[in-house]
Amino acid sequence: MIEILMADDHAIFRSGVRRLLSDESDMRVVAEAGNGRETIEHLRRRPFGVVLLDVNMSGGSGLDTLRRIHAEWPSQPVIMLSMYPEEQYAPIALEAGANGYLSKDRDAVQLLAAIRIAASGGYYLPPGQRPGHRPSAETPLHTSLTEREWQILRLIVAGISLTEIGTRLCLSVKTISTYRTRLLAKLGLTSNAELVRYCLEHGVVD
Repeated sequence: MIEILMADDHAIFRSGVRRLLSDESDMRVVAEAGNGRETIEHLRRRPFGVVLLDVNMSGGSGLDTLRRIHAEWPSQPVIMLSMYPEEQYAPIALEAGANGYLSKDRDAVQLLAAIRIAASGGYYLPPGQRPGHRPSAETPLHTSLTEREWQILRLIVAGISLTEIGTRLCLSVKTISTYRTRLLAKLGLTSNAELVRYCLEHGVVD
């Protein structure tokens, strides 16, 4: 039996996954967490066959939680779930220690396959990833940023407000906010302060 920890800050989504897996004879959701802190607390009490971990959770980044899990329990299988595109975020999740990455709009059959593969110690790779390949953990996360994301990152780090950035780039504040959310997710960060610290630590801005 594959015992699963479901970590997601949306109770309805957790309930849906729990019902889906209850129809399978070889897996069950045996614990749930609504944020990263609760996820770590569960893991300190016991291991799980697989952890299903949302990328974006209230109170902290799922990627940040993933890195903590990988550091403390390197053999713990984790599958990241998100609405972000797989081609952009799967490499980041795999680099951070995940056994797989799955977009939430994927078919349930793929989720079941990913769980079984991860539980056996393998890696579930979405379309576009080479079978048997796990990206190098040495690859810096910021290398995945687009030119526009870099442009907005530099302005944010310089202390420019989103409204002013929108004015300078002739884009709406909503569009700038979307870019900010996307680049924070790519870097596994949750705030401008963390973004500034990341840039200083990696020397990626002047």
